[in-house]
Amino acid sequence: MAKKKRSRADRRKAKEKAKKQQMDSLTTFEGRKQFVQSKGLTNLVTRFKKGKGIKRNESKKTGEDFHLIHTDRTLHNYAGSWSRFASFVATTATAEELETLDKSNDIEGWIDLVNQYLEHCKKSGLSAPTQSTYKAALAKVLGVSSTAFVATDIRYRADKKNNRLKSNDDRMSEETNNRWFSIVSATGLRKNELKAITGDSLHQREDGRYYLKITGKKHKSKGARDRWIPIITRDKKELERLVEEFKLAGKKRVFQVPTALKPHKYRAEYAKRLYLLVARDPKDIKDKREKIYLRGELKGVVLDRKACLIVSRALGHNRPEEFQKSYAYKLIAQAN
Repeated sequence: MAKKKRSRADRRKAKEKAKKQQMDSLTTFEGRKQFVQSKGLTNLVTRFKKGKGIKRNESKKTGEDFHLIHTDRTLHNYAGSWSRFASFVATTATAEELETLDKSNDIEGWIDLVNQYLEHCKKSGLSAPTQSTYKAALAKVLGVSSTAFVATDIRYRADKKNNRLKSNDDRMSEETNNRWFSIVSATGLRKNELKAITGDSLHQREDGRYYLKITGKKHKSKGARDRWIPIITRDKKELERLVEEFKLAGKKRVFQVPTALKPHKYRAEYAKRLYLLVARDPKDIKDKREKIYLRGELKGVVLDRKACLIVSRALGHNRPEEFQKSYAYKLIAQAN
């Protein structure tokens, strides 16, 4: 027997009852946190459903990217930032304040809460990059520009204190560090690519140089982008060992990748090697548009724009500025 459909009046009463229960729960910390969290997660999931399957490059051209989330990882990261914000609001805001905010449906009220949270982050000693990351995520959830919020601390390259700037990874043995430094600094592969790379991706050209042919979907590259990667080792012996590993693997996967591996610092070493291999001397570049002038504390450093683009693409990026933004610290450290 078919279930009897509820009348409009019954549905309205049920909705009002659920709303009352939610408002009553605001008297507890968990209730306030759940209230704030549900507001953000609903928005995030809606944006994710709209953005999944749409290429970010295409949506950026139309201006739609501002309202979309394209990947599970981005959704997860933004949800984490909103959850931390929800915990802060649950601690500092009263039930009456949240109830008033809910009734008014005023975005300015949420912006004020975010500003309080960002000030709290600064006082707590969170790094400038972390502040900026949280700020961008909260802006995305609320659908406003991050300029609507208070300014966060200025980011300086010299202040970065993370695993990328270490020569070795403390979580792995010296032997393991040396092995993965040798592999990643010669290939520039990301962690997912290291897990998926197969022996048949190795190719040797007529000039004798070895390259890796990355097939986006097969080798799990970011954005499923295809690319060719020149192999750049420190010496002939290192090259022979790496080539042998690929040949032995055949059509199977080459590496067993440790969970603890964080390859970015080794990718930066690869970026440095490739840049030095292809870059022109800035003094010989006549057209200023083919130069990149670094700013801030790196004012005075000039890079070859074409070389930056070559390196960025070899690393799996599309924009030439990605090299100087995220990888050039190895090159600059060597110069100093």
